[in-house]
Amino acid sequence: MYLSKPNPELYNQQKCEANMSLVNEDGKQNCSARLLKVEHLLYQNPNGIQVKDIARLCQVSKRTSYRDLNELETTLKIPLITDKNGYHIADNYFLPPIHFTLTEGLSVFLATRLLFGYSCTYNPDIESTFTKLNSVMPAPFQHQISQTLDKMHDKAADKENIQTMALLCRAWAEQRKVQISYWTLGKKDCSTREVSPYFIEPAAAGHSAYLIGHCGKSNEMRTFKLERIQSIKILDDKYAIPRDFDIDKYHSPYWGILVDGEVKDIKLSFTPEVGRIMTETIFHPSQVNETLPDQSVLVSFRLADTPDFVSWVLSWGERVEVLEPRELRVKVIETAREMLERYAVQEKK
Repeated sequence: MYLSKPNPELYNQQKCEANMSLVNEDGKQNCSARLLKVEHLLYQNPNGIQVKDIARLCQVSKRTSYRDLNELETTLKIPLITDKNGYHIADNYFLPPIHFTLTEGLSVFLATRLLFGYSCTYNPDIESTFTKLNSVMPAPFQHQISQTLDKMHDKAADKENIQTMALLCRAWAEQRKVQISYWTLGKKDCSTREVSPYFIEPAAAGHSAYLIGHCGKSNEMRTFKLERIQSIKILDDKYAIPRDFDIDKYHSPYWGILVDGEVKDIKLSFTPEVGRIMTETIFHPSQVNETLPDQSVLVSFRLADTPDFVSWVLSWGERVEVLEPRELRVKVIETAREMLERYAVQEKK
């Protein structure tokens, strides 16, 4: 293990050289940029990261990753430790200031815009996060991000939701259970539950964030919309998130945030006027498209027909037809009939 300080002259030179993408215009990897990426990967995995994972994330061979690690340790004097968990950086090391490349800066800018559209209320933590990031952004994006942050002030603040998020964040980080009073949609009264937070997931469609965790009342995994949490208290009881828990695998058979129902083979037929939208957009990982001679498009999914998926189907109106399964087709037909009846009654008035 090296305990010497990083070489500032070499690091600054490396930082300047790396102020471009990981891949150069000629398609070759930028070694300096890759070294910085390896350093950040090590810093973000304090318990260790395997060489095979470094190689996979940097899209190089294990041999190249070993050379990169040796370069960080011997030339830049970054104190590395290796054990059964892989490589990690000694606790006494602090990551030098970061500088974004132009394309990395674009990613931060897009994230700012996505959060601006996602949240309909003002959140000072979001503003503070991007204000700090903006100080090291490439100049072309600083003004645009500042403008977006200024517009966030025009939104009304939701102090209760901000407090709920702060307490959930602390409980999740410390892996402590929470007691919540929760109002379930369709229920008259709130219920009290003890929940072990596994994940906090934003959902753009609902302009909200959701707590996903093990509910002691049902003894099952449950999803809770933050705005429906009426009160929250952090408990002393600790819990452990299962090592095999993967939020993306957990959600993979479902359309959105709602996890419910049986996974089915679904087939939809889209008219030519919207068929191209289906072929140029991946709405779900299970999506398979087939363009027919008349330019209509058959789209297949493998997922559960949850209410949010049914709402998405209905949003296409007469430009889509459910082919399979029959129960989903009937559900859409019944909804369309009820809508027609409702508007017919109003027209008579």
